[in-house]
Amino acid sequence: MNSVRATDAELREIYNNIPPAYDRANRFISFNQDVKWRADLVKTILKYCTKPKIILDVASGKGELSYVFKKVFKENYEVILTDYAENMLKMAIVDDDKVLASFDALPFRDNAFDVVMSSFALHASDNIEIVIKEITRVSRKIVGFIAMGKPDNPIKRIYLSLYLRFLMPYIAALAGAKARDFKYIYYIYRRLNTNSYFRSVFHKYIDVKVYEEKALNLFYFVVGYPKKEIYN
Repeated sequence: MNSVRATDAELREIYNNIPPAYDRANRFISFNQDVKWRADLVKTILKYCTKPKIILDVASGKGELSYVFKKVFKENYEVILTDYAENMLKMAIVDDDKVLASFDALPFRDNAFDVVMSSFALHASDNIEIVIKEITRVSRKIVGFIAMGKPDNPIKRIYLSLYLRFLMPYIAALAGAKARDFKYIYYIYRRLNTNSYFRSVFHKYIDVKVYEEKALNLFYFVVGYPKKEIYN
């Protein structure tokens, strides 16, 4: 099953009102596709959970994914942002409840949220299986996330290593950012497992409805139902 694409009108509204503090790092590593992918993620989540009432944004950063969700879904619902970086929550671009917590130990009861979602964050985990187990534990309906992976193809791995280590930081610098602030992304990428490993973890805990790899397989895009029988 393919993801649901955001319409041109929806993307136009998001771009026209995008806050100055919107995440610039992911703009560079996603080849300027981060906003579109977030909108596609929201649309795909809403295909499988049409009337969410309470949503958890895991490793939310400044709330960029929640910001896009509000632009796409106009009905009443509650969002909670959670991140382990207090400064990120303080700089949030959305006015929602915030909880300081790590994604590998979410301080919520089982089945607490209709939707649990995340964007451009899970690759920071030292143990992705623990994180996936946590987000499926607290979701009662649907989970959806985008994060950086690593291609199974060795040629693509080499190309992306060179891009992330040498080229991307200086592209960022040309856009007014500090090159050194982007070099850490290469070190995260270097220690990642390949996407075949991630797929095996996802299928263990999630009834996957959508799985896609994007940008030379540098990112994975996942939406599915949590497998509750694994906790019984």
